[in-house]
Amino acid sequence: MTAATDRRAFDGRRVFRLHAIFRRELARNVELTRAVADDDSVAAQLVADRIRLVDNAIYRHNCAEDAVLWPRLVGDRPSEADIMVDVMHKQHRALDAMSLGVQAAILAWEDEPTRHRREMLADALERFEQAHGEHVCATELFVVPLLERHLSTADWTDVLRGGIEDCDSDTVAALSALLRK
Repeated sequence: MTAATDRRAFDGRRVFRLHAIFRRELARNVELTRAVADDDSVAAQLVADRIRLVDNAIYRHNCAEDAVLWPRLVGDRPSEADIMVDVMHKQHRALDAMSLGVQAAILAWEDEPTRHRREMLADALERFEQAHGEHVCATELFVVPLLERHLSTADWTDVLRGGIEDCDSDTVAALSALLRK
């Protein structure tokens, strides 16, 4: 396969599918959190573990994009790709900061699974879900066309691999299960 053929082989629908999974799982995390009864520490722990898994998957995916995709997309001359890569980096950092807030709310809820702490976590999850939705919307509208023009399927495969790099086998299995749903 030539480089040009390989570039054309990149299918942006792969990005849309992964983003749809992230959207679905983020919404599900809010629902599951709100469904936990007050003071049910067992259910709170199960939901907290699931939230961490999804959060970690999104974080790893964004890190892999930052490390693998964006450097391959940005060329020697300024272009529309440079602008969008800068936006993507900034959005990833904002999501990282929001994720820290979610993690703090998880810890508080696990420590004391009250209605108030459950709602604090659910609200933090909703804010993260909203920001993530805006990020993937920008990615799909503005970045995916650039990816389809300039990158290969192998580049996307490298992002997926980077997303599970250094994961233990249990985490890889759990992430794979999310992707198969």
